[in-house]
Amino acid sequence: MLSLAGITKKRNSLELSFIFFILVPHTISLGYCDDISFSICWMSKDDALERQNGNLWLNGTALKSIRKVGKVTSLAVSPAVENKLTLQYGDSALTWTVRINPYTKFTQVRGRQKPVQQPTIATESFLELMNPTEVFACESGTLFFHQDENFFLAVGHTIRLPVKLGSRSPSMLLVSWVGKLPAVGSSHTTALYHSKLGSYNTLSMDTTTNNHYRFTSLDSCRPYVACVEIAGTHSFTCLSSITDPDIPKDFEVTFWNSSSISLAWNYPENRKFSLFLLTAFYLNGTDHVIKEVPLWHKKDNLLFILSGLQPCTRVKFGLQAVCQAGMEYSKMVLNDGNTVHSSIEALCQTSFGPNNYTLSWQVRNTSSIATFRVYHEGVLQGTTLITKYTVRGLLPCQQYQATVEALCGDGVLMSAKTVTAHTGPHGVSELRYRSNDSTALWMPSTTHHPAMAFLYVLSLENGTTLQKSRVTDTELHLPGLEEGKTYALDVWEECDGQWESEHSHVCFEAANSSLEFFVRAVGHALDQELEFEISSMGLTMIVPWSLPEDLQDDVSEPRATMGKIFKDRLQELLKDFDQPARIELDTVEPADEPDRTEILFMSFDASNTEEDVPLPVEDQLDYIRSLNTTNITVKDGVIHWDGPDLCASSSQTPCPRNSLCINTLGSYTCVCQHGYYDVSSVFEPPVASHPVCDEKGLFSQCLGKLVTGGIAKPYLTALVGGKVDVKLNDGRCAVDERGMFYFFRASRKASECGTERRVNKTHIEFQNTLTVTLTKEQTISRRDLKVVLKCVYPRHYVRNTQVSVDVAWLSSLSLVEFSSSLQLGLSMTLFTDSSYTHSHRDAIALELEDTLFFQVALQTNNSLASDVLLQVESCWATESTDPQDTVQGVLLQDGCPVDPTFHWLSVNGREQRSRFSIQMFTMPKGLPIYIHCLANICGHDEDCAKNCPSQQRSKRSVSQMDQRRKQAAVVSAGPLVVNKRGESGVPPSYWTEHMTMISIVAGSVGFLGLTVLSVSATKAIMTYYEQLRRQ
Repeated sequence: MLSLAGITKKRNSLELSFIFFILVPHTISLGYCDDISFSICWMSKDDALERQNGNLWLNGTALKSIRKVGKVTSLAVSPAVENKLTLQYGDSALTWTVRINPYTKFTQVRGRQKPVQQPTIATESFLELMNPTEVFACESGTLFFHQDENFFLAVGHTIRLPVKLGSRSPSMLLVSWVGKLPAVGSSHTTALYHSKLGSYNTLSMDTTTNNHYRFTSLDSCRPYVACVEIAGTHSFTCLSSITDPDIPKDFEVTFWNSSSISLAWNYPENRKFSLFLLTAFYLNGTDHVIKEVPLWHKKDNLLFILSGLQPCTRVKFGLQAVCQAGMEYSKMVLNDGNTVHSSIEALCQTSFGPNNYTLSWQVRNTSSIATFRVYHEGVLQGTTLITKYTVRGLLPCQQYQATVEALCGDGVLMSAKTVTAHTGPHGVSELRYRSNDSTALWMPSTTHHPAMAFLYVLSLENGTTLQKSRVTDTELHLPGLEEGKTYALDVWEECDGQWESEHSHVCFEAANSSLEFFVRAVGHALDQELEFEISSMGLTMIVPWSLPEDLQDDVSEPRATMGKIFKDRLQELLKDFDQPARIELDTVEPADEPDRTEILFMSFDASNTEEDVPLPVEDQLDYIRSLNTTNITVKDGVIHWDGPDLCASSSQTPCPRNSLCINTLGSYTCVCQHGYYDVSSVFEPPVASHPVCDEKGLFSQCLGKLVTGGIAKPYLTALVGGKVDVKLNDGRCAVDERGMFYFFRASRKASECGTERRVNKTHIEFQNTLTVTLTKEQTISRRDLKVVLKCVYPRHYVRNTQVSVDVAWLSSLSLVEFSSSLQLGLSMTLFTDSSYTHSHRDAIALELEDTLFFQVALQTNNSLASDVLLQVESCWATESTDPQDTVQGVLLQDGCPVDPTFHWLSVNGREQRSRFSIQMFTMPKGLPIYIHCLANICGHDEDCAKNCPSQQRSKRSVSQMDQRRKQAAVVSAGPLVVNKRGESGVPPSYWTEHMTMISIVAGSVGFLGLTVLSVSATKAIMTYYEQLRRQ
């Protein structure tokens, strides 16, 4: 028998090629056919193919073993690829190339012998053996390659799909077919073949009575031929398929940063595949895919790096092994890429009160998160730099929807999560026991929710519970109590059967009404002991103001400060009392009269250090009465302060932001809010007497040759969980402890303290890092902390000239809140001549023929920005204070002159100053003129000089001008009045130098296993605002 190689050689020597097209009425899309099966069909009578020493090859693999004697055999093939069919029959060997073109819808056949479309009588007799309901796989568009009395070979298609591939996996093929249930005693026959050494060999044979069969225990990524002989038919129908490849293993991210991601994986289990398909899914902040990019990867290495990512990009990945150049794909293995590091996780409500709830969440890495936005019922409540936020000012016993968004860069949404939160009840107050009728009474919250109830527990002094229940009334009758025995009663509010308030607790002795009892109230705002006859135990003072909400939290730092102030004031009153007194503050609560506060002090003998011995209350009251102190009176055993409420006497708060005003009985003081710390003691130079309250005590200053900064020790101790060690950068410069702060001074030179310097297209940044770790005394440590402090110089800002004249003065201020700042000055000065020696400070009259000599200069004040450069990008004139006025005279655009009289007198962008001249001019309305300039800051290693064409540019209106200056902070001043010589009655111009100040510093805060806090600045602000803030 001839081999396939021999047949090919023989065919090549004799072949006379032709191309034959047959129009086939079907629709093909992208190489696949919907509901159409293309097949090769043949039949060998009495084993004629074997007797003729023949064979049949498809794409180089012998099909001789795939047959049933006396049955019409068919094998489905793909129409989207070129199939080579070779027939050896007797002494002849013929080859055809068959291809179904999916675009022209033609069947293309190329070979030495032309196929025919009509069957011979012998072939028809073969086909007549098939019953009418039986499907001939080549029944439509049939082309016959060979026909004789004993054998025929054809190609064609059918839409009746006699056998279908139901599904497949790396180890399984599921085949189904349509047929009647086999008769009793008969069944369908299945066979599976696989290629080996150039031919298909039988792998398994089986029978079934079902209309489907599952071939199992197969090798992945391997071609098979599955065949079915349906019972009662004369067909042996086959289809070819490849099992799926195995899934790649251990797909993971090995490294990532803001611009690249490295991925690695292991081979599939049996390593049978051709290549890998890596798909990058680009997501938005709501996890929707906005772009899908396929990336083909060869199998010679199992590492892939996706680089060149834009900032704030979120990417997930899918990985598949691929068989046979992209025809079969494994199941996709997914990896979260870099999305998991910026995703909000574990968003939950951690606590609640009657008018607030607190959310907390986690982000694995906060270096890419600039801020978090918190929404309550869809309305923005505020932003935060930490992973915790409290929403206040709410109604009790309500459910709400809260959403937290993580933002990157300039407001790019990275992640958003929503959670259901709720408030709780207020809790009861004034819990007491009335002994004459054995009844407990209390006051409910001011707003009683319909679904609210009261829960109580009555117990013995030793903790044994006697009874507990839920009631709706504010009185509870307690009959049957044993006289003389001590009982405890806890009462609290509950709403909606689930949210409970803090408990109020009363201990009492069951007796007649003459016996004393005491109340011990414990809860969110109470930690006190009250005696029934209070006058025998302590001193009560009433002040004529109600306690602000911010001072009602017993455990807050402002409340502790207020308590010390009141205690020291009473201590001062009793300093000359005949017995040394030690004053302790007991309680602060609302008085019976509205808008008043009652303060209870305990007074003890200071000479007795062994035990607390109360001093006689009446004697102390008599002494205070005898002092005749202004605004202090004693009446009915109570001390009254009758002075004014200085904190509320002004229409504006007397204290700076983030601070509270506390009355000091004759004056007032300002203290920082809870969580804020006064950093005024570590500022240089010292600021005004009022506190400067920064959250966490986190501050930074960029001074002449130094950068200073720090953070509050109490905050670090509470956050990290013990004593800490703090290191600046690489440790070359020490970190000092000053008061309650860790504080550092860093030189601007990187060689001394390790200060880092970065430059990009929009900012110049100087960075110092504090590394905070637990001391070695601590055995267990779960987190470190990094505090990153940055000086950030925005590279675009606007400077307007300021001119003082004898007309109405106009100016505008752009005020932006910030933490702390250093000011860079950008000045514009008019000089007398080209020597730039003397500037105009006195009256001057100009004609249109006069030349103006300007200098725009960057004043760095020897700060860390001393090596930056200045580039003047645009200058224009208006006849109003608005730089965006619709009528503009453009002088300079994109660094290139527009006005023909504009001349550079220095190289723009190569120094910290730029000089130019221009001839005087007027504008259409003849109004005073305002000059505006847009400038950029460049790094010393950047080329900021402009190459301008020799031809002057045309002037343009505001709608055509570069709109980038709208992104800068703008200060406008004027007007400038220019006189013509010989005119009188017009006031002269007076030029004064004015500066727009650029604030440097402020930032982004976050936590991870290695937590990072950063301080950055984004906007410009005027010096005037900084002075106001520090007063």
